[in-house]
Amino acid sequence: MTATVRRLYDRARRAPFWQQAVAVFLLAVLATALFSVAADAQSAGKAKVAPLKEMTKGATNARVTVVEYGSVTCTHCAHWYTTNWPKFERDYIKTGKVKYVYREVATNPAQMAFGVYMLGHCAAGKSNWLGQKGGTKAYFTVIDGFFAAQSKIYETGEAEPVFRSLAAKAGLNQSEADNCLKNEDLFKAISARMEANMNRDGVEGTPTFFVNGKRVESDYGAIEAAIKAVK
Repeated sequence: MTATVRRLYDRARRAPFWQQAVAVFLLAVLATALFSVAADAQSAGKAKVAPLKEMTKGATNARVTVVEYGSVTCTHCAHWYTTNWPKFERDYIKTGKVKYVYREVATNPAQMAFGVYMLGHCAAGKSNWLGQKGGTKAYFTVIDGFFAAQSKIYETGEAEPVFRSLAAKAGLNQSEADNCLKNEDLFKAISARMEANMNRDGVEGTPTFFVNGKRVESDYGAIEAAIKAVK
């Protein structure tokens, strides 16, 4: 067992029982994947990972940038998404007033969060027959879809069908999704960027929001007030 997988396993064991249950599928996949990648690397070489792109929504030239540090396995983040995202998107994203940046955090069950992020990045980087990459649309198909399904996953403990469905919706077939979860370099790249971002901005919990670089409360009213205060 690699040190990375061991840390995730230890974190999962300390989690509440329901979180341990829904983590079993992804932990098994990732643990097996890291072993198989290490073995395959001797003959096939490691898969190369392009630099990870910042995943955003909205106008790139907007006067206001809202950064969210969120975790797809965080119940508070999912609540914010289901409660506030529709009006936030309607009033600020679609109107071009705000550029939204999602920065990945992996809370318990962390191995499940990593699995979601890995599928999102693989979908974003896949090209169709015209040579067009899935990009942020494919990435957020996975992220938004998981947030929407999170409560059901935690209630039923059935994560695998959701992963398969989201991967397909984002343009990945089953083989591509399986290979994605076996990409150790991608796993490491996501983990390294996550740690660097959180350390730089002093983020210790989720969700955490910044408006034009200033930390604000996760309350929707506080975020909206900070947006409106930008001159």
